[in-house]
Amino acid sequence: MKGYIFVHLLTFLGMSLSLFYPFVGIIIYILFGVMHPHALWYYSIPPTLFGSQFGYSEVIAYPTIVGWMMNHCGNWDFGKGLLPLGLIFLYVVWITISLAATHWTPAGEVIILMNIRLLLAMLIVITLCNTTRQMKWVLWALIFGSGFVAYELNISYWQGFDRLQLLGYAGMDNNFFAVTMVVGASLAFFEGMNQKNPVLKAIAFFLALLQIHVVLFSMSRGGMLGLCVVGFVTFLLLPKTMENLFMFFIIAVLGLQLAGPSVRERFMTSFADEAERDASAQGRVDAWLRCLKVMQDKPLVGVGVKNWTTYSRTHFGVYLEAHSTWMQTGADSGIPALVLQLGFFLVILKRLLPYARGSIEVADPQLKIYAQMVIVALSGYCVTAQFVSLYTMEITYYTATLGLIIIKLEHMYQIKKKEEQIFQEI
Repeated sequence: MKGYIFVHLLTFLGMSLSLFYPFVGIIIYILFGVMHPHALWYYSIPPTLFGSQFGYSEVIAYPTIVGWMMNHCGNWDFGKGLLPLGLIFLYVVWITISLAATHWTPAGEVIILMNIRLLLAMLIVITLCNTTRQMKWVLWALIFGSGFVAYELNISYWQGFDRLQLLGYAGMDNNFFAVTMVVGASLAFFEGMNQKNPVLKAIAFFLALLQIHVVLFSMSRGGMLGLCVVGFVTFLLLPKTMENLFMFFIIAVLGLQLAGPSVRERFMTSFADEAERDASAQGRVDAWLRCLKVMQDKPLVGVGVKNWTTYSRTHFGVYLEAHSTWMQTGADSGIPALVLQLGFFLVILKRLLPYARGSIEVADPQLKIYAQMVIVALSGYCVTAQFVSLYTMEITYYTATLGLIIIKLEHMYQIKKKEEQIFQEI
């Protein structure tokens, strides 16, 4: 009942307000996209609103788009964020060309539509966010959405039913979903470090621990490696104050305590030599080699979006995903798609690094911490994605969107600063 009331209340709130306040609509849209409420409360919430053909996010999206257009589509002055946005736009264009040039399938069409919707949502968020406070609403939508799902999965786990292992979540298996938890835990931890309100600070740290625990009991080696990368990059970027080091140490110790012997044993199999690897680990290496072979044979358009498994069965006798986002992108849609997709994340990381290291002074000191947060989260994703085939993981792209908002806000500050200097000279 709680889920039914929560989802329908937010749905009607989004439908009624988004036409006049599109920012409200896009925040609820992002929250639903991260939570997947019909999967979280599958026993009480149907997949569509009142049995119609429209999903909960969909009925919010339409008035939000109209409200955004009535708001003159927001502020499009992205500054240095224009390049990564151009890369992800070209990526969507290229995978569409790839699918059309190879073998158009309903599954591939779904992936392309998902990418288009996600790209539009990212544009709406970036163009409507003009202050740090607005960016915090986006951040907390991600933290609360992923954290609440982690809470429910933890409750189920401690009650003896490992839902993630047995059923997956919202169509994602344990490996796929572990990546979302790596990203979500990074966001929650840094918000806990940045937050001044003691209640919100405690909530953020609590949600970070819940998501770390989900990664551990998911038994995903890629997810565990992602956590290690997140911890390492966090330690490098975090200011070495006593408070920061103390909280980092506490979270690290609690995380290690949550990792039992079976978790540590499974993680170490990732580094075994060829003779000692289990079938799953060896299968990944074999799949990557097959992807490289396809990229060599079909470098421009690949075999088509979501066509890899069929192609692999026909040509290699194995009906499996590539177990790597980057390898599968290259095999599915060609080397240009791989360069554009990976370049989107790498350019954002490069643009944010001077802010995170303090080599460029930012207008709002909080933006430095948020730049560090996005770098840590995306670094964890980029490494983990090498071990899991991921399609349009929303929390990751919205985290990248936070990075683009930071770049935009700093660009707006520089423009304002120049205008003030000109005014003073006059």
